[in-house]
Amino acid sequence: MKVLLVAGGKLPIPPAAWGGVENVIWQQYQYLTRQGHDVSIFNKKGRVWHALMAKPWQYDLVHLHDDGRAKIWAPLQKLLRFRLAITTHNGYTAFPDHWHKKYPLTFQKVLQVPYHLTLSHEIRDLLFVRGYGGKAWVLPNGIETAAMRFDPGPAAKQALVLGRVQPRKKQVFLADILQSEPAVTLDLIGPTDLPDFSGNGSNVRYIGPWNRDAVENDLTQYACMVLISDGEAHAGVILEAMAAGLSIVVSPESAHNLDTSFPWVFVVDRDKPGEIVAALKQAIAENPLYRAAIRAYCERAFDWRVIGPRYECILNAIVRGDVSGDGSEPFAYVPAVAEAAAAEITSAK
Repeated sequence: MKVLLVAGGKLPIPPAAWGGVENVIWQQYQYLTRQGHDVSIFNKKGRVWHALMAKPWQYDLVHLHDDGRAKIWAPLQKLLRFRLAITTHNGYTAFPDHWHKKYPLTFQKVLQVPYHLTLSHEIRDLLFVRGYGGKAWVLPNGIETAAMRFDPGPAAKQALVLGRVQPRKKQVFLADILQSEPAVTLDLIGPTDLPDFSGNGSNVRYIGPWNRDAVENDLTQYACMVLISDGEAHAGVILEAMAAGLSIVVSPESAHNLDTSFPWVFVVDRDKPGEIVAALKQAIAENPLYRAAIRAYCERAFDWRVIGPRYECILNAIVRGDVSGDGSEPFAYVPAVAEAAAAEITSAK
């Protein structure tokens, strides 16, 4: 196949330090290239004429990774009749109550893309609830598990949040509720949208951003990853944490694609601070029991040896036109299931 991966032109690919979407695109590029496919990356800002520079009609498939560019690429696809798929990475896509006032218009353009590779079942279900008429699959993010250093012994440090410091990820809230829990230490690592915030002055501290080498080599020093965002698509940092052997404390909105039956996955209610603190303490204390099992689960469920063939299968199905949705092909979204999910979501409102 000849595949074009389209990014938003905000950060370089591969990202030198931070850049979750850019890292996903780079992983897809690497996997497909290893499989012998002809893959290019288009990572430029601009309008229609910039998109035309990519010559999308020369590719078997174009995979768009930027919601905001759908307003350009969806009409272009209809005019030039090339195959176009999209993955939305917006943390609030599955949570309309949190949509920015301009996002409903953006989402209408996203719905015009004929193929969707969604990061979670929740996003996929929402597409059809909102009237989507195309084909959609669930393709979680993947990880090169072996690239993450893993120390099977007890962690030297307790807990961290790995992610941009911003209201969506609730680092300030965590700093406040842990102020009275000096036995729990929490490091905040990542770029920041809140330059005046440095933690709580005691047991929660802002460290700053890590580069990729630090993520891959130093994450295993911790016992627990915390992510209690009020919206996520599929957080790649959770996969990195599990590959490094960390226990997980997450909000329901951050738990996409996780098997929450495991004793080292804690899904907590943000309205119950005591529950969050108790989960943190338990996750930290019990982490030495589960580190090897956590890494094994990550490798079994999310390694690129699993996600890669799934991705390739979906792309092949689109290129072949074998997307009937009758269940004969792996990972296709069956419309009847979508209707049932839509009815369930509607009745729950």
